[in-house]
Amino acid sequence: MEKQNINYFIYFVVVAVNLITMAAGAAFTWASPVLPKLRDHDSTVNPLGEPLTNFEESWIASIMMMGAFTGPFAAGMLSEKLGKKKALLIFGLPMTASHLICAFATTPNLFLVARFLIGIGVGGVFSVIPSYVGEISEDNNRGVFGSMLGLIAAFGQICCYAVGPLVSVRWFSLINLIPLALFYVLFGVFVPGSPYDLVRRNDQTEAERSLTKLRRRTGAQVQKELIYITETVETDSENRGSISDLFTNKSVSKAIIICCGLMVFQQCSGICAVLAYMQSIFEVSGASISPFDATIIISTISMLTNFASSMLIDRMGRKLLLAISSLIAALCMLTLGLYFFLRSAGRDTTYISWLPIMSLIAFMVAFNLGFANIPWIFLGELFPSNVKSSASTLTASVCFSLSFLITICFPFLSASLGEAGSFWIFGGVLVIGHAFILTVVPETKGKSFKEIQDMLSGTQKQIGV
Repeated sequence: MEKQNINYFIYFVVVAVNLITMAAGAAFTWASPVLPKLRDHDSTVNPLGEPLTNFEESWIASIMMMGAFTGPFAAGMLSEKLGKKKALLIFGLPMTASHLICAFATTPNLFLVARFLIGIGVGGVFSVIPSYVGEISEDNNRGVFGSMLGLIAAFGQICCYAVGPLVSVRWFSLINLIPLALFYVLFGVFVPGSPYDLVRRNDQTEAERSLTKLRRRTGAQVQKELIYITETVETDSENRGSISDLFTNKSVSKAIIICCGLMVFQQCSGICAVLAYMQSIFEVSGASISPFDATIIISTISMLTNFASSMLIDRMGRKLLLAISSLIAALCMLTLGLYFFLRSAGRDTTYISWLPIMSLIAFMVAFNLGFANIPWIFLGELFPSNVKSSASTLTASVCFSLSFLITICFPFLSASLGEAGSFWIFGGVLVIGHAFILTVVPETKGKSFKEIQDMLSGTQKQIGV
């Protein structure tokens, strides 16, 4: 019996492209270690020389999401004109500029500019990578490779939590350049473009070279897949997509409802507020463990859960993991709200001082089991190539606009409703999301792009199973 060789190169490709995801993941949690420094009265700690106002703080924490809202629009145009590889290389530039500005910023306005720039990069990265990874993967490993986005983003977050509190703002900004530098070297030099993009540009020779490099297979096997890709692209080209197709084409409109719906529930779960204000949440809660230790514990568990999700997704399927994720996350938010309610009511909470960290640990475990990765995997799976760029732009824009609103509103929401009311709202949204998953979201495990489109074109009963 012939022994099957493991294709290590495809793993290298997925890790290399996701180095920019590591930088994007760190961008989401940047505010947690940096904002306490910018609030400090000590000029040796605070490069601004004086503490931020509440207004300035909320904008610095949230303006990244405004930039992330604009990123997907640029991503759609760049992916269409230049291909996904070149688009990703371009999106690394504003992220690099952001960290350089933060390293030498001495006014709040410079931090605002820097955070907006990195938001543009983050919005583009999360719009392009799911499609790129989906197109270089095979049907049997698309789930595990798609999950790497969440796993490596979580690794970027734990690095941010671990390093940020220990170094100055300047050194923290310079350290954040390391994954971007590695991305430009490893991905820019050694990784080929998407074979789908190359076929769309009628470059069959380069597409065959890309597939040969990605698959490490013989010429006949590569030719078979190249024929499939060519037929898929030609079919999509004959049915050239437009913006109106996102809402008039039956299968595409269903995919839009599924992807945008999942993004709404993902963001309205409160994840961005938790990531940006995690240290502050622990300071307010009065938990016995220090905020620094708590964030390290939670982010480590988050990364491990992302790894578990990547191992389970092609076995258990997308829908089951999402259902489990939403249900447990809802219970955690409701429990966290109960703790803050008891505390604000003047009840003695010392005997349950462990509850905030346990609730947040369970929430991060549940969120990363499904909600962190699967909506982005669907973004790369559910849309035909002729509308993928515009669909990705719309879906990612919905995601980041909600993320911006929730992040900027969370401090004011907590001030008006209290922490309890805020977390109860997040929990209620997740309960609705659980019902949405059970009734609307399809299972795409092991299915080819053509099979997924056939399923979306079928009856509503097929979609819900």
